[in-house]
Amino acid sequence: MKPWLALPLLLAVGCSSDGASDGGGGGGSGGGSGVNTGGFKIKGSVPETIAARVATASAPRTITHVMAVQPISASPIRTIAAVGADGSFALDLTPGQPYVFVFVDANAVGADMAVAIFRSQTLDTVAPQMDGSVDMGMVTVDPMTGTATPGIAYDTLIAGLGLDPAAAEYLGSIDDLSLRYANPDIDGDGMIDILENHQFGIDFHVRSNMRRGSAMGANFTVADMTDQFYPVTGTEVATPVFNLTSAYAMYPSSMDATSYVDQANPNMSVLLHGAAYTVTVADGSIPRANTSFSGMPSGGPMASWGADYDLEHDAALELPGSGGSPATLAFTLGTIGTTLTFTNVVTRTKASLTAEGTLSIFTKLVTTAGMISSVDYKWMKTQAGQWVPATDDEIAVTIGSAGGFMSFHVVPNWNNQMGLSIPATASGNLPWPNAALQPGQICGLGVSFDDKLGLRHFIGGADPNPGVTCTP
Repeated sequence: MKPWLALPLLLAVGCSSDGASDGGGGGGSGGGSGVNTGGFKIKGSVPETIAARVATASAPRTITHVMAVQPISASPIRTIAAVGADGSFALDLTPGQPYVFVFVDANAVGADMAVAIFRSQTLDTVAPQMDGSVDMGMVTVDPMTGTATPGIAYDTLIAGLGLDPAAAEYLGSIDDLSLRYANPDIDGDGMIDILENHQFGIDFHVRSNMRRGSAMGANFTVADMTDQFYPVTGTEVATPVFNLTSAYAMYPSSMDATSYVDQANPNMSVLLHGAAYTVTVADGSIPRANTSFSGMPSGGPMASWGADYDLEHDAALELPGSGGSPATLAFTLGTIGTTLTFTNVVTRTKASLTAEGTLSIFTKLVTTAGMISSVDYKWMKTQAGQWVPATDDEIAVTIGSAGGFMSFHVVPNWNNQMGLSIPATASGNLPWPNAALQPGQICGLGVSFDDKLGLRHFIGGADPNPGVTCTP
């Protein structure tokens, strides 16, 4: 196994069990998963002629349902409502989460079920921040572009959602990745997944090194965060270098518990038992091949494996869907002959991630008489190649209440591990759990967090100080 694949999963993320009841006529809503507690109602209508028949280039379509998906890491929350005979619909959502809205034709199969996806200006998600309701009015559905536009003004919409305009603008700049859940029938069996209680997901794990001044600079060390934060601007500004990103398909272990990744292969480039991974791009361009494959720890309710992209050592390699045209990622489970298809995958280039909008947790080890006594933290955001403080509103719309996690490995053994939870607040100070530790005793330090769009970030960590190592 390559060492950069042997990264710990630093966050404990619960898996929800998706399920819904079809709400029936006008305004009925599905129950969603057990995690969807409700509290905010989204309602609206599609014109009766569109609700009955939507003309496309290939065949007439029927909008039968409206589906909302909250793309949290490890297990997306879904809820669904049937469109009434008069074209009306209503969905109950949990405030504080962004949702992708999909207008669905249950008579189709696979990705063809998605007739159109919500969009309002740059927003690809609906993100209520408080209890209440919004009426989208008469929704305009354009099956040729695949876009559904609310019948109310953008300012009216975000005000009804309780979204600060600046936070809405920030969310709209980064929420494209959530569109990967627009396919209502991921397993392609001709039935809406949520109505079958079929649970599928795709997570992206984004790993990076923090370097001094540029991508060519040296990695920061523990000494660089001892009694100081990383530089946020200037010639030594902290520069994230995105070295590895993995796209993991997730599905119930009860459906297929086969191990598809050849862990014994030195390059981890071989899939077993008829598994396959394919990428197609909407504009017909030929995507670059992934670097390797990896599997997630087994034994839980969800099985998972995915494709790795070594972005650091291949300068020309970018993630599928980052070139301006959406990608489709298909994972074939060879043992059971099922392909899980995730459409509308839109990612960002390495340059974009470095320059604009990426969040990170900056940390400072505060020492007293040479011993760590506390940790200062602050959430920061890239902006024009430097770092600025993330606002409370930006954190609220993108980071879950669990916040982040800081993990330490302590000499002499790598298995000597401890950690701190970092709140989803702009800044603060945390007491140190072990007053007897010196910074020079840390042989590994990682910082991670999950966002609400399905990205697991490993960003803001540090190398040990020179000469400090741990046994395996």
